[in-house]
Amino acid sequence: MVETTPPFAPFHVLLAGGGSGGHVFPALAVAEELIARGYEVSYAGAASGLEARLVPARGVRFHALPAKPFVSRGVVGKAGALLTLLRASAAGRTLVSKLGARVVVGTGGYVSAPAVLGSRLAGRPSLLIEPNAQPGSANRQLSRFAAGAAVAFAAAADGLSCPARLTGVPIRKEFAAEPAPLPAGPPRLLLLGGSQGALSLNRSFPAVVARLVGRFPGLTVLHQTGEKHLEAARTAWLAAGVPAGTVELVSFLDDVVGAMAGCHLVLGRAGAITVAEIAAAGRGAVLAPLSALAENHQKANAEAFAAAGAARVVPDPAADPVAFENETAAVLSELLAHPATLARMATAARAAARLDAAARIADWVVELGTEGET
Repeated sequence: MVETTPPFAPFHVLLAGGGSGGHVFPALAVAEELIARGYEVSYAGAASGLEARLVPARGVRFHALPAKPFVSRGVVGKAGALLTLLRASAAGRTLVSKLGARVVVGTGGYVSAPAVLGSRLAGRPSLLIEPNAQPGSANRQLSRFAAGAAVAFAAAADGLSCPARLTGVPIRKEFAAEPAPLPAGPPRLLLLGGSQGALSLNRSFPAVVARLVGRFPGLTVLHQTGEKHLEAARTAWLAAGVPAGTVELVSFLDDVVGAMAGCHLVLGRAGAITVAEIAAAGRGAVLAPLSALAENHQKANAEAFAAAGAARVVPDPAADPVAFENETAAVLSELLAHPATLARMATAARAAARLDAAARIADWVVELGTEGET
């Protein structure tokens, strides 16, 4: 691996991506690693995205670039999307040149496209981060212009047009510490819908808990609803008739590490970042992969985590809420009744974590930025 201090004069790295925590948090993990090594880092994303709030809060300079989905139906829609992409790429090139960025790192999604394509126009290398078992459409297209891609699953390399290295998913440094032991006392569940929440989980999970509270006295739930879905989730819990004091609702969790440490089991979708953070936290999971995605990468992520002995997979409540309720209630009843199983899942989860992913990606960034120097 490359030395942890710059072998040459530190240079500027531009990170790009956004729209969801799954695109923002990996970039921030790499940013932290590069900054610790003495490199200058800034971030490009959409002015209206989650990144516009999270990135400055981490002390990283933020630059807004125009970004719109560039996959559209119909001739007119596709022509408009192409024009938007061309304009955004020109803006990306201007930003790369103005900053003097030596390398651009894209974390996928249409928000990363202007900076990645702009780096190509500016004659600078770009590196993609692909955290899913099946590459997303944006990274598949952008890989034709990238110098490489850091992947979390070996199978992802088959869907990309650039060299790939298996690095794992970069996660925040807070997750590097040794996991806390499973808490004593009554079972506590953590329900995550991702940074934006998951409306179908918010609606369906209260009915599951209503079937469990009588069997497991003292059962509590910490529920991250997503900022747009807090009131709808509150309504669903009231409608389910769950006893007062059972659930704590929050729109967004700043301290995910602490929340995972305080729970026995995590429930949620199977986004790559969610799975990677659960693994690092050393917690078992019950995962309901989103089935409506064009690329069913969440299903692949969930199955890989389950194969490691760290998770159980249940149906998507958006597709079949009755099946979700029945199967999730059965799985939770089994797991919560057997603490030894929860402990084994927690151990398997931590064993599946790749804690050096951010360092490996930073190494590659340094390689790209110093090629040709002596």
